[in-house]
Amino acid sequence: MKTKIIFLVASIFTLISCSKEKANYSKFDLFPETHQWKQSDAKTFDFTIDNDSQSYDIVFKFSHVFDYQFNSVPINFVMETPDGKKEKFTIDLQIKDSSGKQLADCSGDVCDLTIAIKDNIKLAKGNYKITASNSFKGPYLPNVIGVGLEVNGKK
Repeated sequence: MKTKIIFLVASIFTLISCSKEKANYSKFDLFPETHQWKQSDAKTFDFTIDNDSQSYDIVFKFSHVFDYQFNSVPINFVMETPDGKKEKFTIDLQIKDSSGKQLADCSGDVCDLTIAIKDNIKLAKGNYKITASNSFKGPYLPNVIGVGLEVNGKK
């Protein structure tokens, strides 16, 4: 009986661990105490893909002060692949839904928002560089605590 229970528990843990995504890369940059993301302060994230047989999610992380004053913010990306090709794209990062409710997970005065900017894509082996900047109409985007990027391999 004990053997069956141990086998069942081991099987469940194996299934859970196989279904979770593995973070291949994770970096988060904090802004100074002023919490301002200047337009001139593009953030660069360099990572390497070693396994081209799986798919990946590329997730942008945006941390802001609670009760953010904007419903959305424009974020620009440039993704450079190992062969030197550059893909430029912009997202309108939704901070609040149509009713004004914040979409981020908040704890106290800090809210963390994540969004997949590339979902379930194949990436060739090699070095990648993703640069993120904001195109807010002003010299800086206020009340931003930090931004980051995570690359998750899927099995």
